[in-house]
Formats: sequence, structure tokens, C-alpha cells
Amino acid sequence: MKQLYNYLKAATEGEQKKEKKHDMEVFQKAEELAEEYDIKYDNESFVPDDDELADSVFEAGIDLLSSTGVYCIDTERIIPVDKDDILKSIYSLKELEIGKYREKVPVPERCPVDSTPPVIIGGPMGGTVSEENFLNVHLSSAREPLVQGIYAGVIDKLEGKGIKPKSPFEMYAALKEARLEKLSTRIAGREGLALMGPGTPTISQAYMLVSADELYSESDPQEVSQLDELKTDYETFYKSIYHQEHGNHYLSGQCPIFGGTSIASAPGLAIVDVAETIQAKIVTGASFHVSGAIHVNTNSSSTKEVIWASSLSSIALSRNMNYYKARYYWNQAGCCTDMMFYETAAQAIADTVSGRDILIGPAGARGGTADHSTGLESRFMAEIAHMATDLNLSEANDIVSKIYSKYKDRFTNPPTGKPFDECYVVNSEYDMEPTDEYINLYKSILSEIEDYCGL
Repeated sequence: MKQLYNYLKAATEGEQKKEKKHDMEVFQKAEELAEEYDIKYDNESFVPDDDELADSVFEAGIDLLSSTGVYCIDTERIIPVDKDDILKSIYSLKELEIGKYREKVPVPERCPVDSTPPVIIGGPMGGTVSEENFLNVHLSSAREPLVQGIYAGVIDKLEGKGIKPKSPFEMYAALKEARLEKLSTRIAGREGLALMGPGTPTISQAYMLVSADELYSESDPQEVSQLDELKTDYETFYKSIYHQEHGNHYLSGQCPIFGGTSIASAPGLAIVDVAETIQAKIVTGASFHVSGAIHVNTNSSSTKEVIWASSLSSIALSRNMNYYKARYYWNQAGCCTDMMFYETAAQAIADTVSGRDILIGPAGARGGTADHSTGLESRFMAEIAHMATDLNLSEANDIVSKIYSKYKDRFTNPPTGKPFDECYVVNSEYDMEPTDEYINLYKSILSEIEDYCGL
């Protein structure tokens, strides 16, 4: 708590600066460091197999964070982050268990090509979900045995009406979301399954309202989203202070944008991803960090540049820092399409062999179209991750290259797919199954990936 207090003080006393200037400094410094450390993007690679390159990315990430600091948008000041403080903190680790009762899961601290599979978190993970399908969408993931937690979606309406942002209505929406998410675990017979979220609110009051034993307990990692590209705000501090005082697990999530205001290249993205992960640990104090980097042209996490950078940063962090790393999957295609499965497979293989500890999602249609999340998609992600534990980096790279060739030319016109209620036959909360079309497509793509993996 003392460290958090010191960074909050720094947010009110640090150097004043305009946000655009900070963005430009992050942009320029990341590119300078990429050149200084000779970090070059390999257009033929998806999963880098170069320990020296990974170590250079980690060093560059430390240099970026210590040179630019973290920008607080509420005070328009820089929070300086001392390099010595970074080096003191990177090797300490608080062991992480999520969920409770029979659903308690110890999160492994994985390394590259680790034989232990990553923890699998299903659910819409902040993607839009309709009010009428909210329970069933989450229930479909809770029913999957390989899913070890549920990450909430954003409920689109309350009593059929839109939810006014930053209003007390968000508190009612957060309560409904949390109660339905909790109910889904009970109907599935999995009381204690880890919950992550909430996904709907934008104000700290609503987040804190549902932080209670009967909704989100201390064993449920609660969401504290850092702002992208080495920024923070008072909302982040509000939630971090609250969770630390109450002994709750909380996650720090960020979605840096490749091609955006602060990231010009794949090496720059890898460096920023490392810097933001360190920020999550020492400035925000989160139990683990979730990266959800996306490409500015597609708003998806499944492009070649993003996969390469995310793999490289994960290897860098796994080799040089004791901390838990997770990743969001923002797929461009919709559910019940071959492209959606291919996008998930490429990312899950790359992340698993690169040492990610937790995989989250996937969300179809980039999370922007309602109800593009299903338990079958999360099951597929889990099965692919388990397959990938038998691969080395070179083998994984070759397989991801084959998978990527299946969808690389489809980003400009991705298949829209089908929403949840067209993917599942729902007779009741206790009787729901994927349609024959959906399950047959799943089996076909899974068999194809098994062939690639030599299984």
C-alpha cells in the first residue's frame, strides 16, 4: 500500500506535460530503443526463437518505462519510475490461486515451451452481450470442463434500455451482471469457479459495489484497467487502493494499439508490452497483467505483427521477470466460422509456447457485436493450448504460419458468423448444446490442427 501511495503522490507532484507530448515521447523512445538494441521485426516469423533478442526487448522495456514514466491524465503529470525500483521488484512473486472450493486453481508461472498448460479463462471478456442472452452466454463457458474461470462481458441494456455511461445506472447494471455471472457457475454445478470482471461499468463505485463475497470475492481477480501506452488515471488508483486494502486479487488489463499514436512498429509494440507489464506490477500493484494488443487497421489481436510482438514480449518476460502474464483474444471473425477458429488457434499456440500463464476469451467480431462468445470457442482455445505444450518454438512457428495462411487475406472482409442464439440450441439453462453445423465445423478445424501438430 505504501508503494501505491508514493506513486499517487508522484501523480500530483511530477513534471507537467500534455498527453500528446507523452504519446510522442513513448513513440520516439520505443523506436530509438529498438534501434539501439538491434530489435528487428522478422516478417517470416510468428514465434521468435532467439533468447538474446528476447533479453534485449526486456532491457528496452525497462529503459522505456524509466525514461518516459507513467502519465496520469487527471493531473497531466508524469509519475517517474526509477530503474533501481524496477530491478528490485521484478524477481519477487506472490503466488496466485484463483477460484475457491473444488474450483480453486493455482496459476503456474510458466516459461517458454513449458509442459504445464496455461490457465484457461472463458467468457466474453468485455465484449458486448445482450441482456436476454447474458446468462446463457456465460453459462455455456461455465459448463466446459477445461474452462477454469469466466471473464464477464458488457451487458448492453438494462430493462431493455441503454445504460448511460458514468451514471448510477451503471451500478444496477454491474449488480445484474455479477449476479448472472455467479448464477451461471451455480447452474453449471461449479460453485467457486473464478470470476473476472465486471465488464460493464466505467466508474469505480460500480466496481467496488460488486466486490463482495457473494459476488466477486477476494479469490476472483477483479478488473483494474490501466490506460494504454504507459498511462494511468485516478480511477485506476481508486480501484487499486480499494482492492489492496481488502486483500482482493485484481488484474491489470491494457490493449496497446499497433499503428496508433505511440506504437509505430512490431519491435516498438513488444517493448511497450514489456514496459506496461512492469507498470502493472510496481505502479498498479496488480496480481497479474493482461495484454490485449490490437492492430489499428483490424482492431484484432490476430495479425502477424501482433502475434510476433506478443510472443516476443512473453518470452522476454518469462525469462527475466517473476510475474503472471495473460492475454486477451480479440478475433475479427464472428463465431461459427473457420476464420474464428483459425485466429484462436494461431494465438493459442504462440502464447502457450511463449510462456503465457493465462489465456482469456476468445471474443468474436472484436467484441463489438453482441453475443459473439460461446463455450465451444473457449473449449477449442483450451484444447489447442494443451496440444501446444508438446511443441518447441520452431515447430510452433511453422504451425502458426500454416494456420495464418488460412485467414491472412480475409481481414478486409471477415466472415460475420453467428451470434450465440444461432450457435446453440437452448431448451433450458440445463439443456443447451452447440448446433450440428457448429460442432461439425469445430471438429473439422480441430482435426486439421491436430494433423499440423502430428497428433
